[in-house]
Amino acid sequence: MKILFALLLLLAALHAPAGRAAPLTLPADGRQVSASGHLLMLRDPGGRLGPDAALAAPGWRALPRAVSAGYTDDAVWLRLDVAREAAAPEEWALRFSNAVLDDARLYRWDGTGRWTLQAAGADIARAAWPVNARQVVFPVRMQAGPPERWLVRLHSKKAMSTELALWPRAAFEESSRREYLYYGLQFGSYLLLILFHIFFWRMTREAHSGWYLLYVLTNATTEALTIAIPQHIFAMPNGLSDPMLGVSMALSLAVGARFSTLQLELPALWPRFNRLVVAVTAAAALAGAALVLGGDYAAGVLVVQRTALPLILLFIGLATWLALRGHRPARAFLLIFGVFYAGVLVSFLRNMAVLPPNFWTNHAATLGAFVHMMLMSLRLNRRYAGLRRAKEQAQAQAVQAVRELNERLEEQVARRTAALQQEIGRRAALEGELRAALEVETRTREEQQDFVAMVSHEFHTPLAIINTTAQQIARNPDAPRDKTLQRCQNLREASGRMTALVDEYLSADRMETSAATFRPLPCDPRALLEAVLAEWPAGRVEATLLALPARLVADAGLLRVALRNLLSNADRHAPQVQAIRVRAETLADGRVQVSVSNAGEPLPADEIPRLFQKYFRGRIAQHKPGAGLGLYLVQRIAELHGGQVALDSAGADGTIRFALRLPA
Repeated sequence: MKILFALLLLLAALHAPAGRAAPLTLPADGRQVSASGHLLMLRDPGGRLGPDAALAAPGWRALPRAVSAGYTDDAVWLRLDVAREAAAPEEWALRFSNAVLDDARLYRWDGTGRWTLQAAGADIARAAWPVNARQVVFPVRMQAGPPERWLVRLHSKKAMSTELALWPRAAFEESSRREYLYYGLQFGSYLLLILFHIFFWRMTREAHSGWYLLYVLTNATTEALTIAIPQHIFAMPNGLSDPMLGVSMALSLAVGARFSTLQLELPALWPRFNRLVVAVTAAAALAGAALVLGGDYAAGVLVVQRTALPLILLFIGLATWLALRGHRPARAFLLIFGVFYAGVLVSFLRNMAVLPPNFWTNHAATLGAFVHMMLMSLRLNRRYAGLRRAKEQAQAQAVQAVRELNERLEEQVARRTAALQQEIGRRAALEGELRAALEVETRTREEQQDFVAMVSHEFHTPLAIINTTAQQIARNPDAPRDKTLQRCQNLREASGRMTALVDEYLSADRMETSAATFRPLPCDPRALLEAVLAEWPAGRVEATLLALPARLVADAGLLRVALRNLLSNADRHAPQVQAIRVRAETLADGRVQVSVSNAGEPLPADEIPRLFQKYFRGRIAQHKPGAGLGLYLVQRIAELHGGQVALDSAGADGTIRFALRLPA
């Protein structure tokens, strides 16, 4: 009843009858003075009056407080008589507290029968404002003497509520600097809060934290647009800032309603009622946003505000009812949201001309929202800490239950594990044996296939020569002696070729089955190389023997076989007009290296990995003699000596080079 009585008194004061207002005197002490109590107001439906017509029009009434006309399409005229004390400053600034007025004009009577005009507001480009400030400010220079008569014309589709104050110019500039410092700290805190909750939400993926992040973003955006900070910094046109502000207010309503239901835990208590509240609020927010975007800003904002007021009362009533029944989230809700709702309620009542604009009503929503955000952040952090503790306790209980279960099962598992380990070990051994046998069988089959292919190819030619030569001798026993000798020579060469193939195969087989043939003894590597090179015709091999150790512990016989095979391999593939190059040297690490190079076609890339396989013969060697054992024997001999043989060049530059490296 007391609140209702106070509201009735306030409304009666706001609608006071017409009268006279005392002139406003600018004091000598240089302090700011408010125009409240010194104003007369005239409504101008359609905004058709000029300053002279407005001054002469009937209907002026005194305003005991600041301007508070709510949402109206009328232009509002204000009349103010201003005088300056002799010692008062000359430079003053007339500042309007409402930062989003669309059109504000100041008419000053200059005493010569003319009005001087200053104009500012959201509908006017900021570059044309008299003072580059966040809100409308008109600079005035006052002369001592009789009072001046000022007319102020206001028109705005937003709430027509503002307080007029006159500041000494120096004091105004100092206040503006302090004000921007205050807003910088405020929105810097918002930014830190937003960044913190972005990381917090990405880390936890908690629904409350995600909705709170949207809640802070929408409220901070609405607040920044309401006090015209983005408009001032970015010179934002009214056609962009008004839709942004209206839509931001609509989003704040929808997100705030959803976040409030989460804080009261309504989805768990009354899911159907929760869905109804969220749906109705979302529909109202969409309707308000659609009206704002459609060009009817006042109607859209009124839809949002008239939905928000009963919604605030609904949430406070529910929270009070739940708190009385011991619902702990409701108690926290009443404290945290009560501060914010009080500020919003005061701001809405000011916009709807129920409360007068002043410092507290102008900043109630801002102060309430800031305190609310800080408390809400603490609440969410405590909630998450509680959830984490509960999770840890649940995990500890689960671990204990699992441990007890494990203890009961350990005996059975131990017995079964022992039996399974024995079975696994037996099967693993059997599997290893089978794999080894399979590998041996596979390798043997491949070698047999390669051996059969080699024999069928390599033995076919000498056998054919022997058969043909024998037939020739049998058909013509009385042939001349030189022909008979030539035919006998062909027989010996064919049989020698078969004997060499057999010996080469047997040598490879002996090296594969036993290492007893390896007998390393000190030998002279230079003498060994010279002896092998002497077996080749003069000019066929070009040798370069650099510094070599005087003694090398090796099996000289096997090394001869390896060197002969390298040279034979080069001889088969090198053109007869180009010599085979041999280079022997001692490497930096002390190893002895013998390189054998020959000109030839590049080796196919797919055959390079198989060059040292037993019985392998590449496509280039298919029409040349050989058993496919030469390089294999070289590799086996190198391995027996602890060395290696490698293909250093595959013929890309026209040279094929193999290198045999042995430890000194």
